[in-house]
Amino acid sequence: MNKRLLLILMAVACMLPAVAQVQYGTNQYSVRLNIGYLHNTTYGSHAGFDIGAFMPIHQHFEMQADVRLTTANTYAFGVQVRPKFFVPVGEIFLEGRILSGLYHRDGFNDFTQAIGIGYRMDYVSVQLGMSTRIIMNHPYDWHDGSNIIVEPFNLCYRVEAFVRPQTSPWNISLCISNMTDYQIERVWQPIFMANGRYDIDSHWQVNLSALCKPTGMFHLNAKYYAAEVRAGFAYNF
Repeated sequence: MNKRLLLILMAVACMLPAVAQVQYGTNQYSVRLNIGYLHNTTYGSHAGFDIGAFMPIHQHFEMQADVRLTTANTYAFGVQVRPKFFVPVGEIFLEGRILSGLYHRDGFNDFTQAIGIGYRMDYVSVQLGMSTRIIMNHPYDWHDGSNIIVEPFNLCYRVEAFVRPQTSPWNISLCISNMTDYQIERVWQPIFMANGRYDIDSHWQVNLSALCKPTGMFHLNAKYYAAEVRAGFAYNF
C-alpha cells in the first residue's frame, strides 16, 4: 500500500512542472492601438485613442503600460507590474499599479497607487487589492496645501469569466470590477465590461470591448453615467 502511494505521489510530482507552465495571455512582447467612442454625462460624446505595450520580461514577471488621449481634453497614463507564480491549476500573481489622470478642462489631476493579489485559470480570473488616491489642482500651487485631497484607502476588485480557455485563439469575457487600465473607482461604484479578441495569426490580434458605468452608491440609483466602445488591434513581436 505504501509503495502504491509513493508511486502515485511520484507521478503527480512529475506532472506538476508540465501543468505549471501554462501561459495565460500572450507570452510575446506586443503593442496595442485602440480607437473608441466614449460618452458620459460630464463631457458628452467624445473619442478616445489608446496606445499600450505588454512586456513579458520573464516567465515570472510581466509589465504593461498604457496611454489614453481623448478629444474631451483628458489624458491618462497607467503602468502595471505583475510577478506571477505557477501552481498546479492556473497561476497566482501579485500586481502593482500606478495610474495618473489629467483633466485639463476641469483643472485637476489625480495620482493612484494600487497593490493586490490575483488568481487566474482557464475560465476565471479574480483579483483583490487596495489603493490610495491623491487629487490636486492643475496647475498645482505648491504654496497652498489645501489644494490636495487624499483618499488613503480604497478596496479594489476584479472578477472576469471567459467562455473559452484563456489560451484559446479567440475568446469573449464578462467582467465586473472597479478597475480599468486607466482608473480605479471607489469600491461602491462597480464597472461592467465585456471583452472579445481574435488572434488572426501568431502576430496580429483584433479586439473589441464595451464598458458601462452606472451611477449612485452601489448603483441603487440606476441612472446612467458613462459608456464606451473600443476596437483596435495588437501586434505581437
